[in-house]
Amino acid sequence: MIRALIVDDSLSSIGLLKWLINQHCPAIGNVESATSVLAALDLIKSFEPDILFLDIQMPHQSGFDLLSQLDNWNFEVIFTTAYNEFAIQAIRFSALDYLLKPIDATELVNAVERFRVKRIYAPAGEELYKNFVQNISTKGRKLALRGVTDIEYVNLDDIIRMQAERNYTRIYFEKGKEFLSSKTLKEYEEMLNDSGFIRVHRTHLVNKDYIRKYDKDGILHLTDESEVEVSRRKREFLMEMFKNQ
Repeated sequence: MIRALIVDDSLSSIGLLKWLINQHCPAIGNVESATSVLAALDLIKSFEPDILFLDIQMPHQSGFDLLSQLDNWNFEVIFTTAYNEFAIQAIRFSALDYLLKPIDATELVNAVERFRVKRIYAPAGEELYKNFVQNISTKGRKLALRGVTDIEYVNLDDIIRMQAERNYTRIYFEKGKEFLSSKTLKEYEEMLNDSGFIRVHRTHLVNKDYIRKYDKDGILHLTDESEVEVSRRKREFLMEMFKNQ
């Protein structure tokens, strides 16, 4: 059974999350909670959680302060936070998970299911968090790519295009390098729509910096000599984009 630790300064928030877990997440068999970083540090050592539901904003010391005081860990972090667009984007870039307050039951179930699917990656939690710290403190963000058996950290500028393969995404880089990610193309579209990537087809997301030519037959020619078909409903949008450049 999965062991979960909730760290939140609000007793009502802890009570609600415990109730939601009890009602909707039978895979979680043991739940503990702490209202401060100090108490959480002691519980992490004795309880050894599989999942840490961690509130970001707490008085005195934040959720980030808690993680910075750990030498190493092998649990998965699921941040619980009020809406903050910049922090959430950095969390997603770093392949970490989060739940928006007030926590929705369906989103909680989905987060726990994602944890169960990717349990093999739990020992990488510390590295993912280090990447998150870098992403939230600098403009040059690295994208953490969860693969089938590994994780890679890449610069967005090095990605040429992304292609859907059922529930996976194949990512193409310069010099012929490829990577199969366990995220869907839709997830990457939502994450990268403000970073110069364009959804040109239901199966393709393209970095516009690598577009060499767009021909009359609706085909994009990219700098790596690959060609991508543009869906009919996207052709007018692309024509307008090129006119305005």
